[in-house]
Amino acid sequence: MESYNHTNNKNGRNSQNKKILLSKQRQELPIYSARENIIQSIYKNDTTIVVGETGSGKTTQIPQYLLEAGFVKEFGTSIAVTQPRRVAATSIAKRVADEVGTRLGDKVGYGIRFDNCFSKYTKIKYLTDGMLLREVLTDPLLLKYKVVVLDEAHERTLRTDILFGMLKTIQKKREEMVKANAKKKKNSSKAHNSQENGNSNNFNSMPKKHIMFDQDNENQNDISLKNTKPKNHNPDSTDNDKKKDDTPFVSKLKIIIMSATLDAEKFLQYFNNAPVLYISGRQFPVKTFYTYEPQSDYLDSAHTTVIQLHLETNPNSGDILVFLSGQEDIENLEKLLKESNLHLPQYNKICTAPIYAALPQKLQNKVFESAPPHTRKIVLATNIAETSITIPGIKYVIDTGVHKSRGYDPRIGVESLLVEPISKSSARQRSGRAGRIDHGYCYRLYTEDDYEKLEENEVPEIKRRQLTSVILTLKAAGIDDILRFDYMDAPSKPAIKSALLELYALEALDESGNLSKLGSWMAEFPLDPVYSKVLYESVKHKCTSEALDLVAAHSVESIFFSPVDKRHLAAEAHKQFQSIDGDHWTVINLIKAFNEYKLNGTKVVIFDQDSADETPENIESEGIYEEVEYNKEDGNKLEAWCRKNFINFKNLNHVFKVRKQIENLCIKMGIDTTTSCGNDTEQVLICLLSGFFYKCAMLQPDGTYRSLTGSQTVHIHPSSTMFRKRASSIVYDQLVFTNKLYAKGVSSIQPAWISIASPRLYGNSNF
Repeated sequence: MESYNHTNNKNGRNSQNKKILLSKQRQELPIYSARENIIQSIYKNDTTIVVGETGSGKTTQIPQYLLEAGFVKEFGTSIAVTQPRRVAATSIAKRVADEVGTRLGDKVGYGIRFDNCFSKYTKIKYLTDGMLLREVLTDPLLLKYKVVVLDEAHERTLRTDILFGMLKTIQKKREEMVKANAKKKKNSSKAHNSQENGNSNNFNSMPKKHIMFDQDNENQNDISLKNTKPKNHNPDSTDNDKKKDDTPFVSKLKIIIMSATLDAEKFLQYFNNAPVLYISGRQFPVKTFYTYEPQSDYLDSAHTTVIQLHLETNPNSGDILVFLSGQEDIENLEKLLKESNLHLPQYNKICTAPIYAALPQKLQNKVFESAPPHTRKIVLATNIAETSITIPGIKYVIDTGVHKSRGYDPRIGVESLLVEPISKSSARQRSGRAGRIDHGYCYRLYTEDDYEKLEENEVPEIKRRQLTSVILTLKAAGIDDILRFDYMDAPSKPAIKSALLELYALEALDESGNLSKLGSWMAEFPLDPVYSKVLYESVKHKCTSEALDLVAAHSVESIFFSPVDKRHLAAEAHKQFQSIDGDHWTVINLIKAFNEYKLNGTKVVIFDQDSADETPENIESEGIYEEVEYNKEDGNKLEAWCRKNFINFKNLNHVFKVRKQIENLCIKMGIDTTTSCGNDTEQVLICLLSGFFYKCAMLQPDGTYRSLTGSQTVHIHPSSTMFRKRASSIVYDQLVFTNKLYAKGVSSIQPAWISIASPRLYGNSNF
């Protein structure tokens, strides 16, 4: 008992010390001196624009200031803070929960696709812009939120741009409702003396009203789809049986636009001359270096620069942050650095800390931890580290000058994900990360002439991305006139036309361009419409289990691993999974083989990440291991199996996590997820075609393929199992540009299947 009390006292002291430390750190942030001015400005104005340098504390502190000032003191009200990236939403929420002194998921939580951690008591909720957009479908006026903060607005993501217009409309409607309720209350008071009106702005009635309004599944830790329909629900029906007096408490909506850098003039004009608050950060001078000549291999240059910097500077002077284009670059550079570390002196080692979207949360948190003694931390990051998060201890920045950018050409129907040069704005943000703790240094792996040629800012995504998914969301939210929507920058008419045509071909829209029953059903899923259509058709083709495998597998870049120095061995290992029908059934074979090994080789089953803290330290996984007889040896067997067969263990775990979440939603929608077609590849491929009919190509006499959309000459990528094989027609996952236009994720199909899969587009075609 004494030992127990001693432990409790020790934990209590540690908790109190942590609270004091966090409070001190909050007060030391640059934004703290502007606290009262910020609160007053937000109180007086419906919309406020905040421009604050990265590290000023705006993202973590402003929501707390509003909470402390009583903006959301009523039961059922909260503050939403959007982030363009999942990594930022989860990591920032965890930090703010610590500062507030609450368990993550209680007063402070987050919501990202396939992973929610919040409850009906949550007051500050960090969520991706896509998740807030989905919430509009079930709560058209976002009545649970009194304040919505759109963070990192300068990035102009596709969904953030749509939210700009939707929030302006919601704000106006709520203001009109508040005025109408006030007038109604005034008239009711005159007629009935002190009798209260059920729809009035009465604080005392709020708890009752919010309990009635709150969704039953609000606090479930799976897919955040509130008001999930029963199995026999008609998607186009309305809730006519809902009582009129169930209207929840309505208040004005406060909108806060935040960013480290943006075109303030453009934003204030769009948001009706909203005031702009400028908050300085804690920035020390940063000395910038350029290369004398262009670098042919930026990964090799980054590796050389890291090692050179580490050996020529004091390891205790600060850590190194390297900006890379994506997960593949990060993993490749991490491998090179680990090999180099073997040859470094014992007293002068390095340790890598990667951060990218698909990395498990537990591993993401390592970028915020200090390195072991006699070791320097090397952070390998995507552009998330530009503005979304602030990593402590960075003194040196290595900027490769590239990032991955998605584009779409509606003329030929080709969507691309390319490594492209960054903008000047991004370059400045990257160099600024070196000046957070002291004088810093930025090493740009490109010439000064190349820097001058960069665009000043990124082109907004809405002008370069495929619009199919967001237009379906707009239609589902009741916005039918897509052309007249209040865009900050309107997308091109060809892009809108292309998206509407695809939605029509998917049968999500009827002949008049209105949302169909199937379209409403598809909008229930937090997926691209093509994947929702595949799941819908899987019921008819009796292959739902296989369809779930394929849809989940598309959530990662690849589950196969082929290291440069062992490509021959990897190719031999992958042969056991290969199907003569192509890459899609190859993926299904792999998932079936892994499931078989789990059942017969170990007692481990991998699912969700809710209990990630219980995962053994030697297993880098996003899954919880739901088996009583779990032990480390079983986990090691799974990882060893993947290593032996050159399978990306982390990505495969992510696939299983996503599959479980989609499966749960399918069950709620009345779909039997156990239905399997066995080895009937034809049913699966026809089902896949129902969503991927735009991604088909026909064999040409010269051995190349010509895409049905855009008539582009297409080659099968060397990584495909269909490489050097001839099929009369193919379906593919994506097209990538290198020296040629390559199709990746390829399967062989029969031409006649195309008209079966998409009768609206190809019903009268003879292939």
